Amino acid sequence: MRHFLLIALVSVGCVGTSPGGGDDDMQLPDGGIVQRTCPMPASTAAPAGPLTAAKAEMCNVSGSMGALHWYKLAAALPGTMNYVQVELWDKTGAFGTELVHPGTFQITGNEADYTRCGVCVRGLGAKGVTGQQKEYFATGGTVNVTAVGINGQPIAATLSNISFVEIDPTSHSLVASGCTASVAGATVTGTVVQIGGTGTGGGGGGGGGSCPVGIAE
Repeated sequence: MRHFLLIALVSVGCVGTSPGGGDDDMQLPDGGIVQRTCPMPASTAAPAGPLTAAKAEMCNVSGSMGALHWYKLAAALPGTMNYVQVELWDKTGAFGTELVHPGTFQITGNEADYTRCGVCVRGLGAKGVTGQQKEYFATGGTVNVTAVGINGQPIAATLSNISFVEIDPTSHSLVASGCTASVAGATVTGTVVQIGGTGTGGGGGGGGGSCPVGIAE
């Protein structure tokens, strides 16, 4: 299980044959070379600019019966099938014992750990493209949450200097010699859609309160 919500623009170091992808080679111990395909661009220095959220959801934390929530904010990078997603989790990671709230958060310590982050940033390259889709997780940078509310209220966050590493989509462990990416900056905005009930008995059951944990799903 893990959490994340929001957005930004990325630069990726890898190999790529898809449009906008990056190229890189991996050298094997025997001296051989394996070409790797990375769907995100190898280098993108300019910020992505303002992005409209594809998903902006408030979800129940599984097992909390609607007492705790997590937020998903996801958007596509311009002209691509590459997505970024930030997740914000009540009383987890940078939020400590508090509920999700606006503020500036550094991606370090707990926030750079998939299993402990309260402010989590994920990336997905070539979403839905068989054989090319890759998942990323942020291990550095800054997230500035400027708005977060309940159903029908705005949610917004700005990402800057985000660094990504490739992770296994099932185990969420680091992929050895995998793709990397860096995010110059982006601001994502949306309107919160609340999924599931609230309060005790409000359905904080399995599946994170009916919210898919996949990126931009």
